[in-house]
Amino acid sequence: MKGRSPCVVLATIGVVGVVLGAGALGCGNDKKTPPPPGPSPQTSTTVSPAASSATATAAPRASASASASAMASASSSAAAAPVPAEPIGTGVSGFVAAGQTDACKAQTSQVADYLQRGEVALAGHDGSMAAAWLIKLSASRPDAQLAFAGFSLDAKQVARARGVGMSNEIVPRLFSSGAGWTLVWFDSEGLAYAKPRWETGPVQTDRLRAVGSADAEHVSLAATPTGAIIAVAPFGTGNSQFGMFLFAPLEPDAPAVQALGATHHAKKPRWPAVIADKRGYTLAWHEEGDQIVVSRFDLKGKELGEAVTLAEAATGRGRVVLTATTNGAVALWSEGDKLLSRSLDGDAHPAAETFVVGYGKTPVLTSLGDGALAVFTGQDGTASNQVLAVKLGANGAPSAKGVRLTDTGPVKDPPAAVVVGSRAGFLWTEPMTQGVGTKRALLRTVETACMP
Repeated sequence: MKGRSPCVVLATIGVVGVVLGAGALGCGNDKKTPPPPGPSPQTSTTVSPAASSATATAAPRASASASASAMASASSSAAAAPVPAEPIGTGVSGFVAAGQTDACKAQTSQVADYLQRGEVALAGHDGSMAAAWLIKLSASRPDAQLAFAGFSLDAKQVARARGVGMSNEIVPRLFSSGAGWTLVWFDSEGLAYAKPRWETGPVQTDRLRAVGSADAEHVSLAATPTGAIIAVAPFGTGNSQFGMFLFAPLEPDAPAVQALGATHHAKKPRWPAVIADKRGYTLAWHEEGDQIVVSRFDLKGKELGEAVTLAEAATGRGRVVLTATTNGAVALWSEGDKLLSRSLDGDAHPAAETFVVGYGKTPVLTSLGDGALAVFTGQDGTASNQVLAVKLGANGAPSAKGVRLTDTGPVKDPPAAVVVGSRAGFLWTEPMTQGVGTKRALLRTVETACMP
């Protein structure tokens, strides 16, 4: 694209409209070569969600014009990163059974039964965990009831299950938010969210109207250190970029929604994964050929240089997932049934090594502070479709052995996991009995110290 032409974007953001200036979700040209990989800076700056260049107003629609040079940069290829040799190792093949290991102090609770859906979500903080799942009310309806309940770290129920809203048959997202919780889901009107409490009673539903349900597969969400939620969703002409929105703040005087920045260096992006820290955001996504790239953004959503290649193009690759660590992040993805991991520093520069974690599907990640916990369904040596967990070091390297969480199975749907203090929680669905289509949801908590 040699010429220069205006780039016009339209966005309607609910609960209320937000006027998008040139600094928010505009087309920019802040393209620069990233520095070589190095340690994360020791200093950090925290910006309150209230400090936004986009303020909530009653405008139903607004437009912003900016330079079209970002559209040219959007088609540029990712910058070079340390290209790893063949992935290291053969993956974890030995797993200890949590339910039969005294040191795990496993506690299990049946969260729900006779379920027709397998989507589950789990979050935790301050000595408790919250769970969410879907209840299909009628086979003729395209939606399901969204349920929410609370549990102690020994898997005992502390807040009884209640319906929060009606959801599309898509995995809900649940986050620890300050002293409470933020539950996010998609329905026929798009992205909805609420802040359910332990106490029963009416729950207010709000919306981020800039994100529609048609884009649900290509939306990533993460909690921020301030308690707000960051959303990354398709944006721009032909969905050639990702836009970033901050919503559901804890501060009562903060705007309900803030429009942040957008990617400037993307090529037919899809499947984003975002995490947040005190300095900003790390965003990974897939491009043509399922190449995975990663980029860093500051707290205002400005992209800090070009995207860097995390994994070269490959066939049969599954969606990348991220979790934050004290030194940066760990990324996990599948290639066929092989699960691979690679660490990132605080500036989203990939390490030189990629590791084979194991073999399975539906991988999820949760942080262990200086490392991560990879959770997936796979073969433990004796049975298939079991929920398995493997510790990953700060460099992404797996431990010598893993842990099997399930006693029977089989587990066909993605599990959920969270670490709270010294305990790890795992939530999954499995058949009520062999040969029966309905499922039960089980929560099992274990001591993280028991994991090899």
